Amino acid sequence: MSYSNDMRKLIDIQDTNITFEEKCVQVQVHRGLVTKFIKAKLSYTPTHSSVCGVKNVDYTIYKNGTKTSNIKLFSA
Repeated sequence: MSYSNDMRKLIDIQDTNITFEEKCVQVQVHRGLVTKFIKAKLSYTPTHSSVCGVKNVDYTIYKNGTKTSNIKLFSA
């Protein structure tokens, strides 16, 4: 079992397109609180263009760019 699968189980993420690298957990101060940040990467092959609707045949559609998201996980 890979490191990525262990992290996915730990924080209960079902999406297999999300991968975690070694040392992805960082402890930092955020807004005056000590916070743990987990860095992950979402990567997938698009099935069609979201703009014009053309289907992705023989890898004719490529993803460009990245986006950073902050996801808050609250514990009960």
